[in-house]
Amino acid sequence: MTRSQLHPLRAVVGAVCLLLSACTVGAADEKQAHPVFDVPVEQQPRQALLATQAARTARFTQSLTFTSPDGDTVQTSTGRVDFPGGRAAGSIAWTLAEGLPEEAKDALLGTRLGAGRSPAGVRVAVEPDTIRLRAGEAGYWLSYAGASAAFGGDDAIDVLRGAESAFGGTLLETVSGVQDVKESPAGDGGRTYRAKLTAFNALRMFSKDLRAELTSDIDPNGTATPVTLGLSADAEGRITRAEADLSALLDRKDSALAGTTGLRAVLTLGGFGASEPAMPAPSERTLDAKKATTAVGEVAEGACADLTTGTRILDMVVSVPCAGPHEARVYAHEAFGARYPGDRKAKRMARAACDEAYGSAPAAWTAEGAKKDHYWYTWPGEGRWGVGAEPVVTCYVLTR
Repeated sequence: MTRSQLHPLRAVVGAVCLLLSACTVGAADEKQAHPVFDVPVEQQPRQALLATQAARTARFTQSLTFTSPDGDTVQTSTGRVDFPGGRAAGSIAWTLAEGLPEEAKDALLGTRLGAGRSPAGVRVAVEPDTIRLRAGEAGYWLSYAGASAAFGGDDAIDVLRGAESAFGGTLLETVSGVQDVKESPAGDGGRTYRAKLTAFNALRMFSKDLRAELTSDIDPNGTATPVTLGLSADAEGRITRAEADLSALLDRKDSALAGTTGLRAVLTLGGFGASEPAMPAPSERTLDAKKATTAVGEVAEGACADLTTGTRILDMVVSVPCAGPHEARVYAHEAFGARYPGDRKAKRMARAACDEAYGSAPAAWTAEGAKKDHYWYTWPGEGRWGVGAEPVVTCYVLTR
């Protein structure tokens, strides 16, 4: 009786074991689809971008090289990005070729009042609602909240924020628009890709004023100026390298960059899922750009300013206390007549007005000039002459 009860139990157990064994073997044999490499090849670069973003954080370095007979001028961007958090912290630095024409330097770095141009280095911190930058040797961050249209209509601040990565201006901004994709296997289990971009898509990396120096082909559907993009993805499908030959964009004969013969971008990514961006500490001095940045013509006589705002708008400055470090001191504003006198005469009038005002300004103001008896002045061009108010020449000394 006992024996007859045990036999069916053995049979049931044996059947369960066979069933479990069969299920296990089936699961091992079933190959899981790769989220990047098993989709149609035209979609793989976009899927690789999504896999990169899914890593949450990454380290990046991008070099943008402008080649000319004077040598290479290189912009290097580096930092860390938090993809889902919309945050990034990094820096942008320029190395200028010796002998590069002044107008080319102005086009690349942006002009500013006084001697020289915008600093060759700037620190950047991006958050979902704020872009902060710290230019050159400034002892503070400028905080820009919202769109840069509120600061003069230029997009030089907005371009610091990307659509595909919190840190803008990199090749990640172009990946979704690739065409004619070709794929090759890589030895590490990853893939490499070659694809085409339209000029319109490639230009998403640049601010509006720099785009205007590069090409006139801004048709969103235009293919007359194709750009070649190369991508490398690791075994997980994450983008580790992107490179593009952007030389085809250099087609403006009247550009300040007309002497530039080549333009190449190389982006590398790594450190996926590691530490998050190191944002500015709460203790670091921060100025609200809406309150601190202003047109130099609005700075009161005797007041002081720094000359770099990051907006690439020539007459915009940062209003700072004279008791602390500052780059310039305004010593006079002189009004002109309502009728534009022409470029040459306007310049002569501005210089004469500031020369006269220099002699009558308080000595404490003019004595701050880094060069004795040396002053600077700025006046509106024809397009802005009398716009919003009477045209005014502003006179100032550089203090360092």
